[in-house]
Amino acid sequence: MEKDLQSYVKVYKNFVERDFCKETVRQLKTIPFQQHTFYNVNDDTYRSFDKELSVSNEYIPNKTILMQFIWNSVAKYVTELQFPWYTGWAGHSMVRFNKYDKNTQMAEHCDHIHSLFEGPARGIPVLSIVGTLNDNYQGGEFIMFQDTEIELKTGDIMIFPSVFLYPHRVNEVTKGTRHSYVSWVW
Repeated sequence: MEKDLQSYVKVYKNFVERDFCKETVRQLKTIPFQQHTFYNVNDDTYRSFDKELSVSNEYIPNKTILMQFIWNSVAKYVTELQFPWYTGWAGHSMVRFNKYDKNTQMAEHCDHIHSLFEGPARGIPVLSIVGTLNDNYQGGEFIMFQDTEIELKTGDIMIFPSVFLYPHRVNEVTKGTRHSYVSWVW
């Protein structure tokens, strides 16, 4: 087992074909987006921050195929860990699309997403997945551990643990629009 936290951040380069990503971005232009909010488990409310990105859970034709890419990337990640105590996972959430227009960002946070699970007992996901659909924008760097840039290009998928030890943010986009998608494993 590695003791360096960064060793559990995996970026699978070109996991999704560029043409598929380009077509997905085209499809995203046909659906509505709304400003992103964070769920606050302490007072059961949602809040947003200045310059926050937009998100959508809407259906597009490529969504089902993206779900399969996510499944395959998580299977690869778990296999590469080679942990006898972590050999399975139950599934992952539906894809959520993220859109960062010029002058938007995502505030620093960790993925303690209690709102993913219904019922009186809520938990958090165990893995976070981020996939990038384009790279023809400026700014929008993915920053982890407060100062480490994780380079993500079109078609890349990144997976990392969803716990407090993995704070991350997306810097403000200064030109163009950044498109990505996310999902979480339980």
